[in-house]
Amino acid sequence: MTNNLKKNNMEGYLLKSAACLLIFFAFYKFFLEKISAHTFKRFYLLGVISVSFIIPFITFTTYVEVPQTTNMVLTNVSDIQAIPAEESVDYLPYVLWTVYTLGVAFFGFRFCRNLFSIWKKIQQNPMLKERNFFHVLLQKNIAPHTFFSYIFLNKTKYEANEIPKEVLLHEQAHAQEKHSFDILVIELLHVLFWFNPLFIFLKRSMKLNHEFLADRAVLNQGTKTSVYQNLLLAYSSHAVTPQLANSINYSLIKKRFTVMKTHTSKKAIWLRSLFLMPLVALMLYGFSSKQTIVKETSQTETVSKKSIEKATKEQLITYNKLAKKYNAVAIEDRKIPVTDLETLEHIYGLMTANQKDKAQPFPECYLENKIGRYDTYATDFVEGAQKNNKKTFVVMISVNSVTLNGKPSSIKTFKDDLNVITKGWTKNDFNKALPSILISKNSEDYLKKLEVEFQKTDYAQHKKGATLLIPPPPPAPKAPKPPKKVIKGVNDKGGNIPPPPPPPKIDDNEMAPPLPPESLNPVDHITLMAKRNAAFFYEEKRITAEKAIALVKKDRNLNIQTTNFEKSNPIVKISKKGIEID
Repeated sequence: MTNNLKKNNMEGYLLKSAACLLIFFAFYKFFLEKISAHTFKRFYLLGVISVSFIIPFITFTTYVEVPQTTNMVLTNVSDIQAIPAEESVDYLPYVLWTVYTLGVAFFGFRFCRNLFSIWKKIQQNPMLKERNFFHVLLQKNIAPHTFFSYIFLNKTKYEANEIPKEVLLHEQAHAQEKHSFDILVIELLHVLFWFNPLFIFLKRSMKLNHEFLADRAVLNQGTKTSVYQNLLLAYSSHAVTPQLANSINYSLIKKRFTVMKTHTSKKAIWLRSLFLMPLVALMLYGFSSKQTIVKETSQTETVSKKSIEKATKEQLITYNKLAKKYNAVAIEDRKIPVTDLETLEHIYGLMTANQKDKAQPFPECYLENKIGRYDTYATDFVEGAQKNNKKTFVVMISVNSVTLNGKPSSIKTFKDDLNVITKGWTKNDFNKALPSILISKNSEDYLKKLEVEFQKTDYAQHKKGATLLIPPPPPAPKAPKPPKKVIKGVNDKGGNIPPPPPPPKIDDNEMAPPLPPESLNPVDHITLMAKRNAAFFYEEKRITAEKAIALVKKDRNLNIQTTNFEKSNPIVKISKKGIEID
C-alpha cells in the first residue's frame, strides 16, 4: 500500500509538472516568441522549467481548530491481532522503472557520445586563440558552429579568408553569451525526462532564441540587415551541425528575418510581462497541494473563550440548583439525564472564573451513567448481532469500572462474567465473533489488570492473540506506541453484517438515545456521522460527507477513526494507512 501511495504521488507530481510546463511554453509561443526582448525570453525559458518543478511541491496548509475531547475508541477485539495480509505482487512498478532506466541509459549514452565527439575534435585538430575565443580548424566542410568558447570552422576557408566577418561575429556572440550552457541544461533534463516531448520543443525554441540574440549582436555592430540576410541564405544549407553546438545555419530562416525587422516597444514588453502574474497565480492555485490539519485546542482554551460571555443570574440559579442536586449523589451512583447534563455544560461554559469559584462544583459522572447516551448501546448491539446469527459481547470501560453487555462487572468477576456469556459457543463461534469495546477515560493500571483477567477467559484461550490493551486516549503522556490499525469495527472485510436495529419507540417526555455506532457497516457509520454534522478528513485533507461515503463504498478496508463521538459535531478521519492515537 505504501508503494502504491508513493507511485500515485510520483505520477501526480509528474503530471502536474508537465501541465505547468505546457502552459508556460504555450504562453511563450503565443505571446513572447516574436517580440524583440530576446534576453528576457532566454531567462524565461530557463526559469519556467524550474518553476514547473517547484509549483507541485508547494503545499498550502489550513489549520482547523477543534476542541479536544475524550476519544471514543470502537474496535473489535479479534481485529487487534497482527495477521499478515497476503498481498499479490504488483509487477507494474518494476516494469515502468525498467523502461525508464533503459530510456535514461539510451539518451544518456547519446548525450555522452555527442559531448565526447566535441571533445575529440578539440583535441585532434589545430586550434588558434583569438582574444577569448578558440578557433578550432577542421578538415571537413561544415557550417561554423560554437560550443562555449570554441568556434569550429573549416580550415581551408578560414586560411583563405573566405569566411565573412559577420559569420565570425555571429559565432563569437554565441561564445560570449555562453549559449551552450542553456543547451547543456536542457539536454541533461531531456535525459532524465526523456518521456516528456516538451523538452524537445523547448530545446528548439532555446536554439532559435540564441540565433535571435546572435543576429542582434551582429546587427548592433553596424551590419546592414539586407546584407546579413543574404549571408544567412548563403549558409542555409543542410550541412550537419553537432547536437550540442550553436550554428549560424540553424533552420527557420524566415522567422529570423521577421524578428530582425521587429522592434517591440518597452511598453508592449511590460504589458505582456504583466500577464505572467495572473498566469503564475493560476498555476499555484491549480497545481499546488492543499492540506487541512486538525489542530486540537485544550478544553481550558475552549472554556476561556466561552467565558468572555457572562452567565446571567437566572442561569446561575439553574446551574447551582442542578449541580447541588447531583453532587449530593455519590459519583458511582450519579446518573444525569442528557438534558440536564447539556444544560450544566452550557451554563458552565458561559461562566467567568469568578462565577465558577462561587458556584457549585461541576457534577462529573461516569460515561455509562450519562442517561440517554450509551445506556442502550450494549443491548441494541447484542440484539442486532443475534438477528444476524452472529456471536458478540460488548465491553465498556470507563475510569476504573467495566460493564459486560451493559451489566456491571469488576476485575475479580470479569473472567467468570465473560465465560458465562460465551458458554456454549462453538469453535466457529469464537472465530467469527465480533466483540465491541468502548473505552472512555481509564486508568492504565486498571486496564492492565483487566487484561490479565481477560487472557484467562475462554474467549482469549480460543482466540489466540486477542487483547484489550488498546492505547489510552490523550492526554496520557506515557501512552505506549499504538498499533498502526486501531479502528477496525467499521471497516472489516466482513462488511456483510447489517447494523443493529433502531431503538424502540419512547415517550415524548423521554430523551431518545442516539443510534449506536454501526461498527459492522462502514457505509452506515459514515452516513450516521454525516447526519450528526461530522467533519470528514481523508489523509488529513477535509472532504465532504458525500466524498467520504463514496470512498468507503469503494474500499471497505479503509481505516476510520471517529472522535468527539458523544458531541453533536464528531470528527471522522479516514486513511489507507493505520491511524495512530497520540
